[in-house]
Amino acid sequence: MAAEELIVGDDDLSEGDRHVLAAIRRILWDYEPLRATRPIVHVAVTDGMVRLDGRVRTLAIKEIAEYSVLGVKGVRAVRNDLLADPEVVRAVADAIAADSELGPLCPLLDARDGVVTISGDVPSDEAVDRLLDLVRSVPLVEDVTSYLRVRPLVSTVAATNGAATNGTATVTNGTAPATEAENP
Repeated sequence: MAAEELIVGDDDLSEGDRHVLAAIRRILWDYEPLRATRPIVHVAVTDGMVRLDGRVRTLAIKEIAEYSVLGVKGVRAVRNDLLADPEVVRAVADAIAADSELGPLCPLLDARDGVVTISGDVPSDEAVDRLLDLVRSVPLVEDVTSYLRVRPLVSTVAATNGAATNGTATVTNGTAPATEAENP
């Protein structure tokens, strides 16, 4: 894959802007973390003013791309509209946390190129549907892959483990915590 395929720019540019675009392609192509993740970065150049747009894997890649482009001869300013995957995850997590019923579920989230992967246990099919609808409604999300499992919430259970105790214990993950008598 060539730099022109990953770092896309307009063909209708002045001679000076065409040189700036070529230099930007070289500098971004030489940045291994960017090249290795194979994003499509759109670069607009107008009289030395540069706009970067597209999706990248990390916030560091986003910031380093901007800093690198600022160092290109002929670049006067950079508008960095690159979107990093952690920004997508944060937007989705904020939307879920703001919902009083879904927030406590704390699903696991990941994103790659705007595709959010969500996993975890939820109490019902309705909760799955609500979560997926909410995630899809976040403007930064392109698509959603779900690995959600319906597992009804288990209430607090009194456990004695076959022996008399001086009270009840709460069962967590199938094991009862030690009582005061067991834990001097």
